[in-house]
Amino acid sequence: MKRFVALLALVAFANAGTVPIESQSISSTVVDVIEGMKEQMPCGFPAAGIPPIAPLRINHKDIDINTDGLKMKGSIDHFRLNGLNDFDITEMKVNAITSKVTYKFSFRDVNVDTTYNLEMMLKKFGFTINMVGAGHAKFALKDMVIWGTMRYSLGMLSGKLKLKSLEVRTHLGEVDSEIEGMLGDGGINEKMNEYLAEAVEMAINENEDLIADTIESVALPVVNHALEDVSITDMINGGDGGDGGEKEVCIPPELEW
Repeated sequence: MKRFVALLALVAFANAGTVPIESQSISSTVVDVIEGMKEQMPCGFPAAGIPPIAPLRINHKDIDINTDGLKMKGSIDHFRLNGLNDFDITEMKVNAITSKVTYKFSFRDVNVDTTYNLEMMLKKFGFTINMVGAGHAKFALKDMVIWGTMRYSLGMLSGKLKLKSLEVRTHLGEVDSEIEGMLGDGGINEKMNEYLAEAVEMAINENEDLIADTIESVALPVVNHALEDVSITDMINGGDGGDGGEKEVCIPPELEW
C-alpha cells in the first residue's frame, strides 16, 4: 500500500506544480517504480507487512462461502498462486493537467496449484449443480489484460490526496481447468473441467461493466481510507518503506512446495 500511495503522491505533486517535469517523464518514473515492485514481489514487502506474493502461498485454509449463487465448504492445502509478477506494462499515461492516469497491464499466465477437499453447490441458469470433490487442482487464467483509468484530487490546503474514480476492466484470452475429483474421474470429470473453464471465461468477459463497478465500489473506499491520515510529504518520505538507504536486492526464499 505504501508503494501504491507513493505513486499517487508523485503524480499529485506534478499536478500541483511541485515537481517540474513533463507528463511523459512522470509516466516513465511510475513505470520504473512498478517494475521495481515486480522485482520485489518474490520477497514481499516486509515494511508494509506483506509476505512474498510471487508465488503467494497458503499452507492450509478452511473455506466456507454461502451466497445466492454459490455455496462452498471444505478446505485447501498447499495453495500456490503463481504469475502475479509475470506481466508487462503495455500502457501508462499520467496527465497532470486533468489529474488522470490511464494504464494497461498484460498478464501471461496467472494460475493456482493446490490440493482441495470441497463440497460445492452452484446455482446458474435456473438449475443447481451439487459437487463433492477432492484431489489435486490446477486452474489458469491466460493472456489476461487489465486496463482502465483513475482520477484523483489533491487538497491544496490540507495536502491530502483522494481518489475520485477507479476504473478497472478485464479480459481473458483463455481459461485452463485441470481439477481432479469433480464428480468422480474419467469423462465426467473432463466435461466438468470444460464447463467450469467456459463458465469462468464467460463470467469475466461478458460482465465487464459489472466487474468494473464492483471493483470500484470495494477498492475506492479502502484506498481513500488509507489516504485520510497521511500527508503528501509523509507519502514521499515513506513511500519506499525504508530509511532512505540503498534498496536491498530481492533474493527469493527457497520454496518447499
